[in-house]
Amino acid sequence: MTPISFIYGPMKSGKTARLIGDFYALSEHYKVTVVRPSIDTRSPDGYVKSRNGSELQCKVFASTDQLLSIMNASGTEVLLVDEAQFLPAETVKQLIRLSLNTALQVRFYGLMTDYLGNIFEASETITKFSQKLEPLFANCHCGKPAQFTQFTGESNGRTIIVGHDEEYFPVCTHCFLEAC
Repeated sequence: MTPISFIYGPMKSGKTARLIGDFYALSEHYKVTVVRPSIDTRSPDGYVKSRNGSELQCKVFASTDQLLSIMNASGTEVLLVDEAQFLPAETVKQLIRLSLNTALQVRFYGLMTDYLGNIFEASETITKFSQKLEPLFANCHCGKPAQFTQFTGESNGRTIIVGHDEEYFPVCTHCFLEAC
């Protein structure tokens, strides 16, 4: 298995559903830990939850030190990180260094870009060091594969707006550029 992987796509492309499926497949052979950063408030406390209704218990962390403690306490062999775009770049680098010096395997799941099309800092760092990049696509309203996320709500200048599911839509490149 690849030490560092990044499974990414727009909102509503099935990233968390994929993480949940990967957990069940991998946990037959490895000690798997599922985590998500505390900035993600879409899922209930202590869970990752897919829009398809499936959910899985996870550990929620607020700092790199807390994440490392969680991993050490559970004897993690495979780490599945939901909402990875919210991680500080330094946390990503620490996980990558750890995987290079141990048998740890890390799978990051998240958005590549924000709703303006800008690459998240964490996603850029993950992409730079991943051995495997796996894009997921949603369906644009025009029927084409969607790789971007469009936000139709009021941003007030913010690029990170957690929640507001009803105001986020997956869009294809053509529709994304038409809206810019």
